[in-house]
Amino acid sequence: MKLRRAVAEDSPAVAAVVRAVYDEFGFTWDGDGYHADLRDVTLSYAAFFVAELDGAIVGTAGLTERGSLERLYLLPSARGGGTGSLLLRAVAEEAREQGHRRLEIWTDQRLESAHRLYERFGARRSGERVNDDPDRSAEWGYTLALEGACAVVFDNAGRLLIVREGSGSARGRYGFPGGTLETDEAPARGAVRETREETGATVEVESRIGSYGSDNGHVVHAFRCRLLVGTPELQPGGELAEVGWFPPGEIPEPRTNALRYALADAVANRRDIERTGLPRE
Repeated sequence: MKLRRAVAEDSPAVAAVVRAVYDEFGFTWDGDGYHADLRDVTLSYAAFFVAELDGAIVGTAGLTERGSLERLYLLPSARGGGTGSLLLRAVAEEAREQGHRRLEIWTDQRLESAHRLYERFGARRSGERVNDDPDRSAEWGYTLALEGACAVVFDNAGRLLIVREGSGSARGRYGFPGGTLETDEAPARGAVRETREETGATVEVESRIGSYGSDNGHVVHAFRCRLLVGTPELQPGGELAEVGWFPPGEIPEPRTNALRYALADAVANRRDIERTGLPRE
């Protein structure tokens, strides 16, 4: 399987793939209206990717200027072998490179295999709507975080400030205080903001430990910080189940990916580490 950026000449083949999937699922085709964007995908999208098998386009996916995933479709011959993951990762990485902190995804509620793909990538269901397509399709909305930051805070006894996910996450993982960056927010500032929101305490960045890129295109920036003001504790109405101090060797499982990958670097006082393609758990 070959993945590449589309060129204008690919547009008829892209449209043929999308139409084949529409016909397969009984959706209405509207070449002069709802699907007019496929006449030239290079003009309609901030980036567009195609997957090729034996020289033929079998998969498509586009990124809009506003940071949403569109036209992720696979022919039956391309399903089940990871092609959807390749296309989604390409769009996610491109979105992050273009400055988007989240990828917006809308998907027909009947496309359950697509929902499983998005959820495997870590996307969270964030809404529902009736689309303005010819079928007035009922759709689920998903949001995929693309870039985050976390604060690594040691106390005088060498313990780490650790939080545990609450009811908003089924996994209840332990991790560093942190979260998704806001639009145009510097990573260091995001680490400070998230720590304050999650624990009520104010921290100050001392150094950058590193950046950790996962195999879904998401990157977390970890910063060594010191406590300035306040006592870290659970916040009213927050999403956490626990806030506490743990010796590095006694942090319970399960752990967030950021904690798993940045912990050793933090303990060793490393700086400016760059790791990419890290597998998620």
